[in-house]
Amino acid sequence: MEYSIKISQNYFGIPIQPEQPEENLEVFLGTKRLFAFNVPVCKDLKERKFEYYSYINVEKYKGQTLTLRGDFDREFFEAFCQKETREQEPLKRPLLHFTAQRGWINDPNGLVYHNGTYHLYFQYNPVNTQWQNMSWGHSVSRDLLHFEQTDDALYPDRHGTAYSGCGLVNDRGLLGLPKDALLFYYTAAGGLDAWSRSEGAGFTQRIAYSLDEGQTLIRLPEAAIEVLREDSRDPKIFWHEETKAYVMVLWLEGNEFGIFRSANLKDWEMSHSFVLEEAWECPDLFPLDHNGERVWVFTSADGFYYLGSFDGYRFETDGVQRKAYLTRLPYAAQTYSNTPGRVISVPWLRTRNVGRLYTGMMGLPRELGIAEVQGEKTLSLLPVKEYEEAKVLQEEFSWGTDSFETELQEEAVAELVLNLEEGSDFQIQLFNQSIGIHDNAVFYKDERTVLPQELNELHILIDRDILELFANHGTMNLWYETDSDLLHGKIQISGGKGTGKLYTCR
Repeated sequence: MEYSIKISQNYFGIPIQPEQPEENLEVFLGTKRLFAFNVPVCKDLKERKFEYYSYINVEKYKGQTLTLRGDFDREFFEAFCQKETREQEPLKRPLLHFTAQRGWINDPNGLVYHNGTYHLYFQYNPVNTQWQNMSWGHSVSRDLLHFEQTDDALYPDRHGTAYSGCGLVNDRGLLGLPKDALLFYYTAAGGLDAWSRSEGAGFTQRIAYSLDEGQTLIRLPEAAIEVLREDSRDPKIFWHEETKAYVMVLWLEGNEFGIFRSANLKDWEMSHSFVLEEAWECPDLFPLDHNGERVWVFTSADGFYYLGSFDGYRFETDGVQRKAYLTRLPYAAQTYSNTPGRVISVPWLRTRNVGRLYTGMMGLPRELGIAEVQGEKTLSLLPVKEYEEAKVLQEEFSWGTDSFETELQEEAVAELVLNLEEGSDFQIQLFNQSIGIHDNAVFYKDERTVLPQELNELHILIDRDILELFANHGTMNLWYETDSDLLHGKIQISGGKGTGKLYTCR
């Protein structure tokens, strides 16, 4: 069926009923296809309802008529709306962990800092709470803690859906663009949707740029790298000063990764390919300083990381696979570009958020470093200094013979910092969540996570729907999804002995 809408306001809203069977919706301006999404819709007219609207910016089409096509009835098309803003009715959500206003998110993308703003783009399905229609959503922050979602940045087009990629500042004035332009490299996943299949597209690495501080992304017509393998993806790019070239790390296939070089950000040549057993997707490569020594770190999606050396052409690992995470919730972490002297990482947390109108969240940004653990270099992940500066000390305490108990009356993110003097067995009640430490393992609900070393200090941070734990200077890291949005109430520690501090942050 076809249905026409004359655009009179900045946004039109697609009515969404999550988790329903999907149908392909296409939007045309004349004969030009503008958008295409697989949209869930309840087709039972007796039970027809919509949970939310997904708002698409159509400001530049004001006064023109768009044609909607798809296997939908007139009632569905008539439920479309138009608004001047994309504001949604607020939902209960985490205070410091970014979630989309509505819909599904996964990998963080395009992380770049510029002119006082941290940009967090992300894999996004704006029209359902399940994975599909991979686009780039966009949010911005001044403090790395409170992100505000803005207009979506990239939607599927004839080259494919918009898979993961990176961002950087064009500070060498390449590609015929000004030095303050923001550049974004991403994978166009051709062949996964009907539109790109009709164009015969495959997986290519492509470029978009922004001249308005990241609010609008404009695609360049040519690919940066044409089809390599069936689904090679996830470019991450940085400047290598010693060899005066840009370096791209890319997942090729299986457990194989490639390193590419370019002097002009346009023409890329592979200098090295290598296999890392069990690792795949979302590569990142960056140096960290350790006692005056430069240590290169290669990471992959599951949190596996490898220490080694990099000469601008080849990455040589020390042969040891290590794990940055002890639980499986975090995935596809990416580091920010243009943050000299700091390596800041954000992971996607694979939360289910049952009963919400959003799925998935981002972890609290962590600053990466190298620490010594039993004489071995180990990656440390500690909350960024912005968080440390924002949190407020509420109470200092000790416990031992008697348990410690207190209560928070006002809603806030809470962090317990525990320094253990003796006893590895103790129980923590944090609002309505129970965490047990027994026999050198963490117990939460039906999960048991064995710790690789004995605890000497432990941080437990609770936000709505999520627990983050980190210990021993950030070298042991755990995340758990909760089923609670309670952020106030009783806090209790029993068993063992030690001292502690209670902080809050809003």
